[in-house]
Amino acid sequence: MEKEKKNLQEVRDDFENEMIEVRQAEQERKNTYSANESKRQNRIRRRRIIIGAAFSFLACIGLLSIIMGAVRIGRSLLDNSEEKRQYNALLAPLVVYDPLPFESPDQADQRILQVSSIWAAIMNEDMTLYETNEYGQTLLPAVDVDRYFARVFGTNYKLTHGTVADRDIEFTFDEEKQAYIVPATSYPQGFTPQVAKIKTSFSKKIVTVGYISPQTSWTDSTTGTISKYVDYVFEKQDGEFYLVAVRESDMKVEASSSSSSSSSQAQ
Repeated sequence: MEKEKKNLQEVRDDFENEMIEVRQAEQERKNTYSANESKRQNRIRRRRIIIGAAFSFLACIGLLSIIMGAVRIGRSLLDNSEEKRQYNALLAPLVVYDPLPFESPDQADQRILQVSSIWAAIMNEDMTLYETNEYGQTLLPAVDVDRYFARVFGTNYKLTHGTVADRDIEFTFDEEKQAYIVPATSYPQGFTPQVAKIKTSFSKKIVTVGYISPQTSWTDSTTGTISKYVDYVFEKQDGEFYLVAVRESDMKVEASSSSSSSSSQAQ
């Protein structure tokens, strides 16, 4: 009887020991899982931190690019020196003749429009490439003169070609060749344009031009005195701005400039 009790006690002890081992194994498994899960969560957090930092970096670069682009656009809007230079070049052949105000190109002095377009072609084209007559004079095609006229006035107006006098010289028109005979001469002397300001709206652009007193070269606007200001009015046609009117400007020459100019002329 005592032997049976002893065996039963041993079985019970063995069972409890096994249960203890099972609980220990289960606890170790939980600890291992917890450690692995903690490592996994740490890895996920690190990846999230890295990805977030990368996105933040890219967002900063994008924001910086937008700011720099806005600064460049703002600077270009404020600094229109290149546009002024272009209008100086475009209007130089016309300003030199000081045209009277007009509200439409067909109301302007057609002789001035004609000779200014001829000079615009002469100034900008390589004259050595053109045909010459038996006297060695260059023949400037009328189509090239039309092209430079259209750059200023658009295609709604057309030039009437023919022989035209320009102060002390004459541009003879060759009907057969449909070209102007260009005599050996120098550029005319007159006012030089210096664009003071440009006011632009959706369909209109007003270019206020300072008239610099005649210089040695009519393309040199770096020196001299501004005698007056004139508004050149451009309107949008087919997506481009073309000259439609020339008007007296509200912008006036400062009294000190006028006085110095008068005293210089008196001397």
